[in-house]
Amino acid sequence: MANIPVTSGTSSQQEPSISVNTLDNLTVIVTSNDTSFGNDRTSTYLSTDGGLTYPTKLTFPLPTGFNASGDGVGAYGYRSRFSIGCTALNVGSSGVSDSSIVVYNSTNNGASFSGPVIVNEGFGTQVYNDKPYIAIDSSNGSPFLGFTYVAFTRYYNNFASSETLFQRSLDQGQTWSTPILLSNQVQGIAVFGSTISIGALGEVYVGWMQYSPGTPQFLIRRSDDGGVTFGPIATVSTVSLVPSPLPVPGFGFRTLTSAYLATDISPNLGEGIVYAAWQDNRTGSAHIFLSRSTDKGTTWSVPIQVDDSPAGTQNFFPGIAVSRLTGRLDIIYYTNRVTTTLLDVFLAESDNAGSSFLASRRLSDNSFDPNADPTFGEPCTTIGDYIEVAFIDSDVPLAVWTGIIGGIQNIIQGS
Repeated sequence: MANIPVTSGTSSQQEPSISVNTLDNLTVIVTSNDTSFGNDRTSTYLSTDGGLTYPTKLTFPLPTGFNASGDGVGAYGYRSRFSIGCTALNVGSSGVSDSSIVVYNSTNNGASFSGPVIVNEGFGTQVYNDKPYIAIDSSNGSPFLGFTYVAFTRYYNNFASSETLFQRSLDQGQTWSTPILLSNQVQGIAVFGSTISIGALGEVYVGWMQYSPGTPQFLIRRSDDGGVTFGPIATVSTVSLVPSPLPVPGFGFRTLTSAYLATDISPNLGEGIVYAAWQDNRTGSAHIFLSRSTDKGTTWSVPIQVDDSPAGTQNFFPGIAVSRLTGRLDIIYYTNRVTTTLLDVFLAESDNAGSSFLASRRLSDNSFDPNADPTFGEPCTTIGDYIEVAFIDSDVPLAVWTGIIGGIQNIIQGS
């Protein structure tokens, strides 16, 4: 399928997420950081034809006292329900001075959303909440069907330390529990980039990157009681952080290393397997790695390289999804394998439960220049911090990324 522009405006759009109504496969919601209002705002784009067109745009209202929002990510639950999590921000002349976690909820298939629900309030740079991830339990065998979960990074004491927090909602995102601390609490600890995946029986897996102290690690914890309590921290793998920005002439955009999880809830070969993906510099350049667990996140396989890009190329920002019907595993990523100073998006597919991957295939119709949009400086300082992929039907992936249309960052979809 040829690339489809989700957005095509003259104001920059970046950092997309995608969520699909798994009952009808026609309703698709893409979120973006939208600069058309001056300060960033969180907007959604609604498709009712399976991602062929996105005619309906909604921009979420801000909570009282905030003037921007960002880091949007979406989730689907049954009964025509979608929830969008993001950060609500205060932006001044000296930068962002406050950040809180906010959720918006829809019960009519994304046609409209509730006003903002504050999940966790920030307080200047003393308590600064960042990078939320949201998930709704839609695993058919789960006793916690419909529970909503949010994990995020909290910086505190003027960014001296950070921690991974988790909260849950039992009433479709309207009210939220007190936060649970998942990461170790050590002075000066640096964690970033939480992710959530839900198992076939409602197991809640939360992962994150611990940058320091010591060797960086991909860490994870599991809850078997719907997010009330969590087991001990397990290590997926040590990680070699990717340089930010990448060591490519002309590249200036940041490339933070985050954690990504997906769980196979299909009744097939990989049922119950938990997958962890991340970018890693262990070979001397950025590549995408995968580890998997067959015992509910307790132990993890030796990581394998997912992409088949040549040595010395830069491959980063993985997005991961598993088909809930067939168990097919897809991972997308940015790469400069086609043209060194330009970017493309490729997809790697596994049909044997992550044991190996088929040859990666190109999703982007054309290579694009990350410096084409002057909005974020020269060289460009950001193309967002993530891209995503989701399945429609049984084996059709829809991927979204930040590309360039008319010299401006816009959201592109490929399959």
